[in-house]
Amino acid sequence: MADQDFPDLENATLEEIQAMQAKLTKYLERRLQAKKQTALDEIRRLTQEHELTYDEVVAAIRTTTRRGKAPALYRNPDKPRQTWSGKGEAPDWFKNHPDPESLRIPGT
Repeated sequence: MADQDFPDLENATLEEIQAMQAKLTKYLERRLQAKKQTALDEIRRLTQEHELTYDEVVAAIRTTTRRGKAPALYRNPDKPRQTWSGKGEAPDWFKNHPDPESLRIPGT
């Protein structure tokens, strides 16, 4: 991009500065798109060169793993189907029990 595209900003009108901003925005978008395309071309080349599958590539770049549901640590004695993992806010039946540790499921 040439210097004449952005003359002295101190002497420019608001409209001129807005026009410059629009040019810069378009220029930046083109440059970023070109950079992304270069990266994608390189990824494509590497996957072919190393015979990587889509699933292998995705697994390698996945930043989070899905966790299963946390196991239950406590059981409501009045309603045994109600359990709590000990994570998050404690349910009322746990908070209001006189001896919450007695609600712990054996072996956990």
